[in-house]
Amino acid sequence: MSDRESIKKMLRSVLQSSKTGVSVNSLQSEYRSLCGENIPLKKLGYSKLEDYLKSIPSVARLEYRMGELKCFAAVCQETAHIAELVAKQKNSKKSGRSQVVNCRMRFKPSNPYMLNVRPRSSLRQPSPAGSSNWLANRSRTYGGHRGFSASCLYDVELVQSRLIQLMEKYYSGLWMSKLSQVYSEMFNQKLHPQALVDLEKWTHICMVSQSFLFVHVPLLHSPVPRPRESPQNPLAKIKELLSKYSHGLWAHALPKLFMDTYKMSFPEHIMDNLSLLLDICTVEYPMPHDKKKAILYNSFKVDMEDTDNQKSQKCRSTPLPSGLEVLGSVEPPYLALPSEQYPSVLITDAKSSNAVTVRYVGENYSNAQEAMEGTMHSFYSQSSTHRPLSNPVVGQLVAVKGEDGDDLARAQVMKVMPPNKVKVYYVDYGFSVETSGTNLLELHQDFLSLPFQATNVQLAGLDAFSSHPLVLSSLDKLAVGKILLMETLEPCQKNEIPEAVLYDTSQDDDVNINSTCLKALQDNTMNNPLTVNATCQEVCVTNVCADGIIYCQLPSRGTARLSKLLEDTEAFFTSKMTSELLVSRPFSGKFCLARYKGKWSRVEITNMYGNRVMEILFIDLGLPATVEVTDLREIPPLFLKDFTIIPPQAIKCRLADLTVPEGDWRPEAVLWVKEALLGSEDCKMRILKLDRHKGDWLVYMYLFVGADSQELDKSINRQLAQSELWHKLTTQNNNTITSNNSSVDTGSTKTRNKSILSLDRSEYSTKPHIHFIFPVFFQPGQNIDVFVPVACHPGYFVLQLWQDLHKLVVLMGEMILYYNQTRKANTATNIQKGEVYAARIDKNWHRVQVKGVLANGLVSVYDLDYGKHELVRTTLLQPLIEEFRQLPFQAITAQLAGVTQHQWSEEASMLFRNHVEDRALVAQVESVQEVSEVKGELWERRLTVYLVDTAVEDRDIWIHSIMADISGDLSSAA
Repeated sequence: MSDRESIKKMLRSVLQSSKTGVSVNSLQSEYRSLCGENIPLKKLGYSKLEDYLKSIPSVARLEYRMGELKCFAAVCQETAHIAELVAKQKNSKKSGRSQVVNCRMRFKPSNPYMLNVRPRSSLRQPSPAGSSNWLANRSRTYGGHRGFSASCLYDVELVQSRLIQLMEKYYSGLWMSKLSQVYSEMFNQKLHPQALVDLEKWTHICMVSQSFLFVHVPLLHSPVPRPRESPQNPLAKIKELLSKYSHGLWAHALPKLFMDTYKMSFPEHIMDNLSLLLDICTVEYPMPHDKKKAILYNSFKVDMEDTDNQKSQKCRSTPLPSGLEVLGSVEPPYLALPSEQYPSVLITDAKSSNAVTVRYVGENYSNAQEAMEGTMHSFYSQSSTHRPLSNPVVGQLVAVKGEDGDDLARAQVMKVMPPNKVKVYYVDYGFSVETSGTNLLELHQDFLSLPFQATNVQLAGLDAFSSHPLVLSSLDKLAVGKILLMETLEPCQKNEIPEAVLYDTSQDDDVNINSTCLKALQDNTMNNPLTVNATCQEVCVTNVCADGIIYCQLPSRGTARLSKLLEDTEAFFTSKMTSELLVSRPFSGKFCLARYKGKWSRVEITNMYGNRVMEILFIDLGLPATVEVTDLREIPPLFLKDFTIIPPQAIKCRLADLTVPEGDWRPEAVLWVKEALLGSEDCKMRILKLDRHKGDWLVYMYLFVGADSQELDKSINRQLAQSELWHKLTTQNNNTITSNNSSVDTGSTKTRNKSILSLDRSEYSTKPHIHFIFPVFFQPGQNIDVFVPVACHPGYFVLQLWQDLHKLVVLMGEMILYYNQTRKANTATNIQKGEVYAARIDKNWHRVQVKGVLANGLVSVYDLDYGKHELVRTTLLQPLIEEFRQLPFQAITAQLAGVTQHQWSEEASMLFRNHVEDRALVAQVESVQEVSEVKGELWERRLTVYLVDTAVEDRDIWIHSIMADISGDLSSAA
């Protein structure tokens, strides 16, 4: 997308945020708050903002309102969803509240690790009758089975392992006619038809006789000799451990976890034969070619999920926020959870952190509710028979008129007060009011089809302090009355109020509301009082970061108290044998424990890579680390309050009077400072200045190591500044451009930052041979379940195999663990065009192919699993080891079949993206371009496919039909 078009798109989003228009005087600041920069008028060829706005009537229109020049958005339905969310709270329903809650939320992209952490079931296949005409008139050349998705590849070993589990359950035998149905119900996936043919060959699993399936004799289970799962039985203990990790547990982590938890040796023979665990769990091999890596899932049934199936996303039967049962035989269905990972919610009330009332904002929620209330108004105003309810009863559902008589909403009677007052709870808004009994009408059952929109959640990590005044005060200040983003944690047990994490993304940095409320409990008097010009003795440097931040511990009351608590915690874990303190529901911002140099230490989870791998920060050391969830422990309840009130003991510092180069320090500088400071026990600090950095104190200091005097020339600051190494590094850094990860569109769009892509051809070399597993081959007529991570326009988008996504998540989690731990010791040198590497992009490690080595220290790469082009620093590339080349590269480029157009407008491209990007669809292959046709590598083959959205029951949405319609409309308009 060109810069001009991108500016128009973002400007339109800003203008659509306000129905009353945006003042021209404040438009630049509004644009800057969304995009981080002003509208570049000079670059666009204009000296005045007003002149530029007049030149784009398709985006903006100018009007004078109340003597002020205002700018309004021109009508464009396809970009309306990008606009900031505005929630209207009707004044008649909530006195004392602002009438309009305006929230400027920055988009928070879904975490692919969280959405794809489990094996997937097949998508519903499109009906042949609903196919396009070309399918009706041509013969199928693909000899597959009708209605069976080809993305459900015939994995023989997986099918065999599942059949073993199935026969464990049906050890008395099973009719062949029932096998497919039982398999489908048990594993939420169809049995491949070829398996029915191969059954007779699998005599080590079962025997087939006269259409009846018998268990192979060695697998027979008699109820009598089955070992009892007593507390001392290792299998019972293993099952208990697996129950704590609903998203699966790496088999290799099981022995250590077992020994740490139960203080007894693990039966090692189990690791040599994981089939011994099939009674209590499912064994999944995410990497078919590596049998040493297995994930254990608790239960016979692989815990499949279909994130697009709203029926599987329903809330549990939790109590209403009013606290009352519904009186009557008819009540609305349960509220379905949104499909997004971070839906927008309006926080309407917070009685405690365990009872936060929210309303989802969006098409199927607040918009649907407003439409229903409009219908209610029409219904009740057109009939004179709707008289006030004469005898309201507590718990009864009613329709309530607003004080002005214009508004109508659904409510529940909470209390009846003489002579004619009633306290009602607005079930769609989440608050209660007292109103006259004459405003109550009988609620017609037609208005019970929409779920109640107000629902309760509990904030994760705050259970022990749910009603603490400081927590409630923080919630009222940070959350109530605002629109925030919410992440619901899994699993949500029956009758359990869902646990959630709230995020405020209206500022430059995301604010984790849960974490902020917990930090409000900290007693800052336990820290060392920081005073300018003061000198601190016995300073301990704990970490040196690439951005120049140095973490130090200072003697304080908090440090002494923390040391004693950690000793008590060590003794507690040594003496206790329980799985209760395993972290089974991790989330970003969680406060817990992990080991550092063999000792338990306080940590905060800072980033999640699925539910098995995460990034943590040792808050008392300022030290980041990447760990598995099995390395974490809950803080024992006995010590939780004491641990919580002690602030982090690692203080952020910078060396004063030291010119910091642009971007990060180079590794040589970090190493120099670390060697000079880490481990020194006689450090002294002189505080020069105090500043703020991301909400924390930042100390500018002179640091002295082993010096009796505190002359500045003897400080680490001066020693580093005067060294030849520092001068050399400063020069190198000033000549290096900071990396940014910019997307590259293909086809009708241009590459961003094209001016800096001046490639140094002399650095190219012939690509060496690359060993990897080739992807599956596709054939015309084949159905494939896919996920679309990138969609530029119908002529270029990227597909991923839907059922392999969890394998990619597993792989990337392994890459994060490996490269975050070995990054400093093993860097890629002599980077060559065309070679495949591991690259760190946005804190994650990706498999990439180098497209060009730039003269300014950056490398242009193509993400082989997500189909995106990125620019990264050479220091962020690592050799891709053989272990991480086994899974086929997941990005498959494609173009849409059934359309004749080759050039696509911004509006058409945006419509296409809205329908396909980040969605699970069924792709129907029309043709495959061979390697010679695309003149690239095997993984660069391009498919021509029809895309079908089958998420809605009994309705197939063919994307090419939509694009054909919009093309016709645009042509007519032109």
